[in-house]
Amino acid sequence: MDEHDDEHDYVYQLRPLIVPAVMFLILYPLVIGGLHFFRKLPSLELRLLIGIYITAALGILFLWVIGKSKHVQIKDRQIVFRSLLGKHILEPQDIRRVAFYFDGKGQEVAQISTKGDFYYVSEFYFPFPELMSDLEIFIQKYDLRSNLESYAGLID
Repeated sequence: MDEHDDEHDYVYQLRPLIVPAVMFLILYPLVIGGLHFFRKLPSLELRLLIGIYITAALGILFLWVIGKSKHVQIKDRQIVFRSLLGKHILEPQDIRRVAFYFDGKGQEVAQISTKGDFYYVSEFYFPFPELMSDLEIFIQKYDLRSNLESYAGLID
């Protein structure tokens, strides 16, 4: 890669996770506290509900840390997916097919297929339009198999 190659870093957006998680973390203790205040829950049930809350809070924290570390970079000859869970480098010869589609919620998704794995790029990455544009350029530059022409015809 020479010095003039573009390299963009796209980060994973956490708003869809954070808003419901914060609401849960705020409302759950209020509901359980109110229930305990008015009905005096047995200590075993109260401990079980507190355990559920702590487990959920730790799970939300874990998902937030992993989500915050998720990045996609499109370099000259590579697509790099990285997070705390690891780094996956895809080169043109590794990619079998790239499929563009809309999921059940109407969100745009790109599925990158390799021999054994699937990698997904969705609207959760920011800035998404630039990411999709870079991905389309990458597909065309390396003549990768995709449904880009039919997909592009659908969205025009």
